[in-house]
Amino acid sequence: MTGAPPQPVRRRRVRRALVGGVLTGRILALLLLIGGAVLLVGFLEGEQYRVRTVIVNGNRLAFADTVIRDSGVLGMSVFRVDTQAVAERLIEHPAIAQATVRAYYPDTVTIEVVEREPASVWIAGDGRWLVDREGRVIGSGDQDGVPHVDVEGGLALQPGGRVPSTVAQALPVVVERYGARLARLEYRSADGLVLVFTSGERIVLGDAERLVEQLAVLDAILARPDAWLHLDLRDPDRPVLWKMSP
Repeated sequence: MTGAPPQPVRRRRVRRALVGGVLTGRILALLLLIGGAVLLVGFLEGEQYRVRTVIVNGNRLAFADTVIRDSGVLGMSVFRVDTQAVAERLIEHPAIAQATVRAYYPDTVTIEVVEREPASVWIAGDGRWLVDREGRVIGSGDQDGVPHVDVEGGLALQPGGRVPSTVAQALPVVVERYGARLARLEYRSADGLVLVFTSGERIVLGDAERLVEQLAVLDAILARPDAWLHLDLRDPDRPVLWKMSP
């Protein structure tokens, strides 16, 4: 007759059974976790959830196909679209000031853009370039109701480039102040901003970094009866005036 195993033996068997069960349970749980992760990745990367439609709103200067290309979302899983990163990438476009990106299940992304406002048009050769108030070249084209500047050599313009911000900010000021007198505005590489009056006078303002002082000197000279042809105000503390010959 076989007796029951000694107490220590029974304890070891129970311990092995428990350890084996725990290990088996852990392995099973791990396998289930891995299988679930594989299924989840397969679900998220499914063809039915890849972005097929991108809707762009608010654009006038930036072409929709360019915005879509720059967004980089076409063909991505809609679940993987990082809307903040896409928006930050889009505002690198010269014409876009702000962008809001939203992803919609199952395969659509919308992009709302706020574009920079043209504040002047710079004319160089056969090209016309839209420039905002900060001096950023935001695109090619024309715009009514803003100052137009004739560029005379030495300044290559292209989207994303810049003109002196002080000049861009001075343009609406001088147009409002001297609009009735102005024949045209010029920008020359050697002289900077030049005002040309209808009566032929030319006023050189350079980069207009001291515009308030420059215009104060100009107003004082205009108040005098003297006839003159050329006034250099690049240094308003030392204006240079060429008078007409008697």
